[in-house]
Amino acid sequence: MRRLPSVLAWLNGLIPLVAVVGAYSIALHQQAAPACNPLIDGCTSISRAARSGDAIFLFRGLMMPLSMLLVLYWLLQWHWLNQLIGPRRRHTVALWLGIISALALVLYTNYLGTGGGFYEFMRRTGIIFHFAFALLAQLICVQSLFSARNRLPSDIITPVRWQFALVSIQWLWGAVSLAVDITLPAFEYEAKNVIEWNFAWAMVGFYGVSGWIWWRHPPQP
Repeated sequence: MRRLPSVLAWLNGLIPLVAVVGAYSIALHQQAAPACNPLIDGCTSISRAARSGDAIFLFRGLMMPLSMLLVLYWLLQWHWLNQLIGPRRRHTVALWLGIISALALVLYTNYLGTGGGFYEFMRRTGIIFHFAFALLAQLICVQSLFSARNRLPSDIITPVRWQFALVSIQWLWGAVSLAVDITLPAFEYEAKNVIEWNFAWAMVGFYGVSGWIWWRHPPQP
């Protein structure tokens, strides 16, 4: 039982990787998506890879349960921060941002692969809220930990710095996305795909580092 929180955090990092890589592999096998290194070449988006051919069944089958695991993660993160640092209003803000992000993932996954303007709007709304609110929640958590770093166990400091680096990478890619809109409209499709893939791995990496922290210092009942 003591290790369950860390396993949960690792699942939140592992499941999306399996879902995305697995879906893209299926799409490649069925020749429904172009072959490239999407992290560098941006030949396809995560959404296009996941909805191509039979890939959508794997993607939906993994991402729907993931949204519920994310809700549990943010509840545990809120509880853990309050135990480690003390109750703070910003911890509650991070909790609700994380929960909204998880529910937005349900919206995105549910409408993925559907056609029409309304469905595309719902899909885009879901993914924007999922990414943006998760990033804000992660930022608040890191800021809270850094503000109390003098009272943290010494073996937590380095992984918290890793989390800060992953949050910074997400903000950097967000800034690059805005720059692309302004300066490189001709390459917007490929550039936005590269940004999306790299933003996503940094976001899920945050949960993986949480699992490492919780393995040593798990939330207490």
